[in-house]
Amino acid sequence: MTFRTRQAPSPTGYLHLGTARTVLYTKLMAITKGGQWYIRLDDTDQNRLNLEAVTPLLESLQSLGLEAAEGITLDLSDTYSQEYNIYQKGDYGPYIQSERLSIYHEHAQKMIDSKLCYWSYLTPEDRQEIQANKQITKQPINWYLESLSRTNQELLQTSVALALNDPRKPVLRYRLQRDNKLKCHDELLGDTEFDLNLLEDPTFLKSDGFPSYHLAHLIDDHLTKVSMIIRSQEWYPSFPLHTQAFIDYWGVQNLPKFLHLPFVLGATGNKKMSKRDGNVNIQDYLDQGFLPEAIVNYLAFLGWNPGGEKELFLDQADF
Repeated sequence: MTFRTRQAPSPTGYLHLGTARTVLYTKLMAITKGGQWYIRLDDTDQNRLNLEAVTPLLESLQSLGLEAAEGITLDLSDTYSQEYNIYQKGDYGPYIQSERLSIYHEHAQKMIDSKLCYWSYLTPEDRQEIQANKQITKQPINWYLESLSRTNQELLQTSVALALNDPRKPVLRYRLQRDNKLKCHDELLGDTEFDLNLLEDPTFLKSDGFPSYHLAHLIDDHLTKVSMIIRSQEWYPSFPLHTQAFIDYWGVQNLPKFLHLPFVLGATGNKKMSKRDGNVNIQDYLDQGFLPEAIVNYLAFLGWNPGGEKELFLDQADF
């Protein structure tokens, strides 16, 4: 089986230092495994969308030598996106997630038919009341029971087409099967056992019809034959959810491997790096004249030490 992995930056702003490091590690992993990697665009959060952010982001990656041979690109290709002024290349497109809505809706319908997902018609007032009660009970919310108590079973299983045109603006949630403990294996952190009773049903389709990360990742990583998912440890709390969803929908035999990279820490050393810790915009360093090779070498040592005295790793033979 060919090793495949990916990265999915969001078009919300500049290339963040932490994102650049994750892309670097992704490329290096693909190189060491003799495999493939690609870049897709996670533009499903329409409220934070910045159309003008995509080209600078790809330019920064290109300057660092971190462009991919597949996915979204600035290189001329057959598939052009006028909205973002970029191209797409590869056999598993579209690589822009907003262009894949019909795919997400198709699989969402299959999950509804299989009773893996349900529509929640809770009003903002309902959700506020439920969240307030959670502060008292200190217990995770069972969104399925809360939704069922305010409507009927048939409405929870209505079709995607009807629900998305309903003026009540429901959201589609994945129904997590509780009363179970799930052991998940991370390629870096090892095994962790999670109590599913402590989790809550996540949103899979938002009221605007766009998928959440949970659904988009579940569908796209399988259809593009991703064998390892490399991402930041901020997604570790969602690890059992994603593992269970993959098993429920695609089968345990199709479960990809996961590798969660540690955070890039700020000046205090006990929290994720933020803008308060200094400049985290990669392009600013390039504009100041820092050599791309120096930046890549710096990124490589964020969270990794090979031992020994060697400090420069500039060629493939160094890794």
